[in-house]
Amino acid sequence: MSERRSGSGAGVGPVAAGSRHSVPPSPPAPTSRSAGPAHAPAGVALQPVLAGEKPGGGLTPGQLAGALGPLTLAAGLGKHVGIAVADPASPTLLFDDHATDGFAPASTNKVVTAVAALAALGPDDRFATRVVQGPNSGATASIVLVGGGDPTLSTQGPSSDPGYQPASLDDLAARTATALHAKGVNSVTLGYDASVFSGPGLNPTWSPEYTDGNVAPVTGLMVDEGRAKAADDLSPRVSDPAAVAAADFASRLAAHGIQVTGKPAAASAGSGTQVAAVTSPRLADLVEHMLTVSDNDLAEALLRHVAVADGKPATFDGGVAAVRDELGRLGVDLTGLNVLDGSGLSRKDSVTPAFEVRVLSAAAADAHPELRAALTGLPVAGFTGTLAEDGRYTLPPSLAGAGLVRAKTGSLTGVVTLAGLVRDSSGQLLVFSLMADEAPDAAAARAAVDRLATTLAGCGCGGG
Repeated sequence: MSERRSGSGAGVGPVAAGSRHSVPPSPPAPTSRSAGPAHAPAGVALQPVLAGEKPGGGLTPGQLAGALGPLTLAAGLGKHVGIAVADPASPTLLFDDHATDGFAPASTNKVVTAVAALAALGPDDRFATRVVQGPNSGATASIVLVGGGDPTLSTQGPSSDPGYQPASLDDLAARTATALHAKGVNSVTLGYDASVFSGPGLNPTWSPEYTDGNVAPVTGLMVDEGRAKAADDLSPRVSDPAAVAAADFASRLAAHGIQVTGKPAAASAGSGTQVAAVTSPRLADLVEHMLTVSDNDLAEALLRHVAVADGKPATFDGGVAAVRDELGRLGVDLTGLNVLDGSGLSRKDSVTPAFEVRVLSAAAADAHPELRAALTGLPVAGFTGTLAEDGRYTLPPSLAGAGLVRAKTGSLTGVVTLAGLVRDSSGQLLVFSLMADEAPDAAAARAAVDRLATTLAGCGCGGG
């Protein structure tokens, strides 16, 4: 139903011939979710290196149409196909094939969410999970586990990627126990507060089957993204992630010498005194991880954080409205944006290829280096994330695009999309969106969009 499928290897594919114009591939993640992309130092990763002077002259629509036009007729794409290609420094599309039609974006909608989150919060923001203490009753204290909207809070060991280290629930329990012991407290009652987010946890337009392995109910407190089996990416999700997180925290407190009396219950943190806290990775790192592995839970959490930053209710509707506000402040024309979530799981989401190109152009602009993680997190063809799955970019005719195409994938039943960036062989930076939402053959449609993106990388349309 979505991109989160079993058997998704993220190993290294064939290495394409080097090019001074290519975007260097990131080292591959060990699995499709466990680590995410490797990270350069922040100062390097956010430098405005993607736009500006470009050698070789400009593309003409005629040149590009000659290269792409015949490929849009591939049978696997079906009857509803849209393509937009642009120079991010120009408002004019270089190629337009139904670029203003609305399409189900699937997970390319995560690029929209990523840009809005970076604009609203900044790349250095982090989400804290806290423990606060109320008044003592003898040797027993009342504490509350307070979710900060970090779905990556983990019960697992450290990630293999030193640049992406989710907060640890066990670390929080150890810090809490140390602080309580210092106060002479050895027994507590435990409440939990997930009220940073509100509204329904599941979007009414989502398939009920999505909780079988694609997304958990959205809540402000969860561990391991609500998976029933923490180490299994495709595990079914629990129905009440906040209660499960609190129960797990209680058992870890006990292991650190703090007895929890009674069963954890929903509570308000109120004005309690903070006892301990752990924080998520930087927002830029979260965005890169979300885009590389197509993380639905993280996308929906970021949608709600945009709402909080914008002073709107932290719900699906509030998040969608806040995303529109943030993009509007960036000067992005909102025509063609009609979505109901942050992940693209809703089949009622509608986005135009032309709009996706405008969002990518904003992220590539020299004036907005704070948005750069929305591009550096895009999977690299044949090397990382969802563009290293299913044998993509390992065989002709897309093999030549390996290491050169950097793009977000989208996949639902009948929907195949790809949106990202590439430099053509003349050095021209291009942003593109390729969308098909009546695709009769998913494998053939993926091959077709990969071939289109590879053609962009190799056409040399702008060079003499």
